[in-house]
Amino acid sequence: MQSPWIRFGGAAVGTVIFLNLVLKPKTFRTVMIGLGVGLTIGSTITYINSLRHHSLTAKYVPIGITGPQANFHEIQPQIYNHLSQEYEERGELELGEEHITVKPNVFAQIGVLDIGGVRTMWTKEIVPSIKNSIQKELLAASNTSDTNVESEIVFCDIGSGVGNICLQVLAETNCKKTVGVEIIPSRHKAAQTAFANAQKMFPSIYRGKNALWVEKDLVQCASTLKKEGVNVLFSHSWMFDDDLMRQFTKVITEVPSIACVITSRKLDNHLLQSTPLKLHSLAHFSADWNDKAPFYVYTRSSS
Repeated sequence: MQSPWIRFGGAAVGTVIFLNLVLKPKTFRTVMIGLGVGLTIGSTITYINSLRHHSLTAKYVPIGITGPQANFHEIQPQIYNHLSQEYEERGELELGEEHITVKPNVFAQIGVLDIGGVRTMWTKEIVPSIKNSIQKELLAASNTSDTNVESEIVFCDIGSGVGNICLQVLAETNCKKTVGVEIIPSRHKAAQTAFANAQKMFPSIYRGKNALWVEKDLVQCASTLKKEGVNVLFSHSWMFDDDLMRQFTKVITEVPSIACVITSRKLDNHLLQSTPLKLHSLAHFSADWNDKAPFYVYTRSSS
């Protein structure tokens, strides 16, 4: 069987001879010059693309995250290797914890933002909100970079589960402290273990970072949030009933440092009137249950 290159060469020569026979000499020269230029340019582009494909190493950078160049997709499986498949299949509950889920103010549903959703929430909503909130102080210090804004954030996740959102924030941003509030004991313990694993396995990423885990009913955590200086509050609250949303809003009114709240159910407008927080927008983040999960974003102005 003939080589493809031989067949290609034969076809090319045949085409040239055919064009020479049917075209006038001047037209033939013009066509050949065009073919030559096209061949040269095409070959050059192909060569350059080949160099790019084989010689340049792709570098991962989390989109929009201004902090340390960490990829939580790689970190998460390692720091959560202590969680069994059976535990996850039970909805992150140990045997015997089922009774806790029917207590007042407890909605132990599983549903979290995925890694991309957390990044979108952070870059599109949280950082701009805090930047606006502390604008005067930052301008006075002549330092308004996103990196420095992130370092001012104390992030809290109400219903933090096994702590994955808090630990992603610490890994991929310059936020130095997070607070996770969770009432299910095994989830609280799993979060503590995950953070200990993170500090051991990824010391350069988690050095100087602090994750505080609070095992408490959310309606009882106002004093803790106030003490820790929480200024960003997140909650996947879509299963909270109206009464719990009122209590949740009351907690927020008792923590004056809060400058941004992101929640999947609206806060109580009447109670919120005593604070500078106002409904800013309805945002959508990717989650494990919905590619465009809706969340209400409340912010305050710097005035």
